[in-house]
Amino acid sequence: MMRRPTVRLLVKPLYLRVTPPTGAPFGHECPGPVLVLGRSRTADLTVLDQYLSRLHAKFFAQGDDWLIEDMGSHNPTLLNERPLTGPTQVHPGDVLKLGATHVAIQPGAIKTETHGIFRSAMMMVVPEPDSRDTAGDEPALRHLTDRLKLVNEVHRALAGPISLEALLELILDRAFTHLKPEEGAIFLKTTGGELVRAASRRVPGLTGDFLYSTSLIREVSEKRMAALVDDASADERFAAAESIHISGVRSLLAAPLLDSAEGCLGMIVLNSRLHVKRFSEEDLELLVSLASAAALRVRNVTLAEEAARHLVLAKELDLAREVQMSMLPREFPKRAEFELAARLKPARAVGGDLYDFLADERRLWLLLGDVSGKGFPAALTMAVTKTLFRALVQVETSPAAVLGAMNRELARDNESGMFVTAFAACLELATGELDFSNAGHNRPYLLQNGSPLRVDDAAGTALGVIEGAPYRSGRLRLQQGDALYLYTDGVTEALEPGREQYSEARLEAWLRTVAGRSAQDIVDGSLAAVQDFSGKAPQSDDIAIMAVRYLRPA
Repeated sequence: MMRRPTVRLLVKPLYLRVTPPTGAPFGHECPGPVLVLGRSRTADLTVLDQYLSRLHAKFFAQGDDWLIEDMGSHNPTLLNERPLTGPTQVHPGDVLKLGATHVAIQPGAIKTETHGIFRSAMMMVVPEPDSRDTAGDEPALRHLTDRLKLVNEVHRALAGPISLEALLELILDRAFTHLKPEEGAIFLKTTGGELVRAASRRVPGLTGDFLYSTSLIREVSEKRMAALVDDASADERFAAAESIHISGVRSLLAAPLLDSAEGCLGMIVLNSRLHVKRFSEEDLELLVSLASAAALRVRNVTLAEEAARHLVLAKELDLAREVQMSMLPREFPKRAEFELAARLKPARAVGGDLYDFLADERRLWLLLGDVSGKGFPAALTMAVTKTLFRALVQVETSPAAVLGAMNRELARDNESGMFVTAFAACLELATGELDFSNAGHNRPYLLQNGSPLRVDDAAGTALGVIEGAPYRSGRLRLQQGDALYLYTDGVTEALEPGREQYSEARLEAWLRTVAGRSAQDIVDGSLAAVQDFSGKAPQSDDIAIMAVRYLRPA
């Protein structure tokens, strides 16, 4: 058996370098004669390690030597990878493993570059009492009871209906009552992942902005660590935080707001100057308990407020839909010369498709259009387009002239870049002559003798794109029984669950079946065919359909 090399025995004090399972390693000096290490607050050296027993192992001096002894721990103490079998002398360079914690015996004092503790917040929440660890340990039971009382008090205080703003103020109130900082702030995470200050408080007399360190935010929110910094001015992690040093802030506490479902919701930070208060590990535990109790409530209140906002938005969308639909003609003229019908089905609550008509004794004006985009911006542009059409048909003599004047107005100062495709037509009731013009829209179909024929003439640029763009006129003559079918691309581009489009080919095949049907039947049947094709797939675009059937001369 090899003999251990002769070394100079460690004399008092005992110098240790402790590497916990979470957080940075730290140094500890024990002047003697005894040092008990464990996860209990009654231990001389407390380490947050779930694999440690409350009182795990004991260092004790014997003459000029230091020895280590296991105290009946659940997980055995290893010295240089070998289990302890009794009191054993330790030397500089020896390494102990206690649970998931490593302790190295040092030959002298360790230069500590940090002045604080960073620990996993998940391991610091209020534990369930363990009869094996707390039996006969009255201080430990009393401390655990105090923390449970605080958590219970916080839960009761946060139990009633409350807004998020009031909730955050209440959390700060409890923090100031129990921990007495000079300043406190709560940061909440936005949907983009950024932390923003949602609430703050300070004692009277303090001025200026609330001060915090990005290093602290990173450690607490990203790594989910609870932080206790007892002297920020001497801690290298805050060396670059000039504002903290100038302000005199020295002692810091921070804890993440952790939710099992959403992760880290934010963090709470407290600070003070050393001459006012130096925070302790007990303060850190209290803050973590407070943050743990508050996190669930923050999430619930946030969800409730989001639900309330969605409800308000839904009501506003319903109202907007009613307003938009009320702008469209719902009553169609009952005339001997023609039948007219139209339908609009937005993909959202509001949309950008539109139709309109205006009839007098000798003419019927028609408009069907599609605004680029969806939602409120498209709906507003739709309203403007429809208003322009109504005004311009009173003064212009042809659909091409109407579209030209509409384009000038829509293209002027068009910073949004939105545009409108449109088909406009004017039917002479006495002759069946149809004058029309197309501003970049889907070409309509002439339904004649059971065959759908494309109306291909008079193509032009969409409205609002080029100010001064020319628009051409096209002409055809409707015979008795002929129909004109107008539609937006929400029809042909409708998707079924497999992402296949309805297509122009399917539309033309369906139009071959409508000979002799009324204008209303053509519109309703066309929409039903598209919906049958789409099945349960969500509607991807607005749909507008219009049909006019010419019956006989006036």
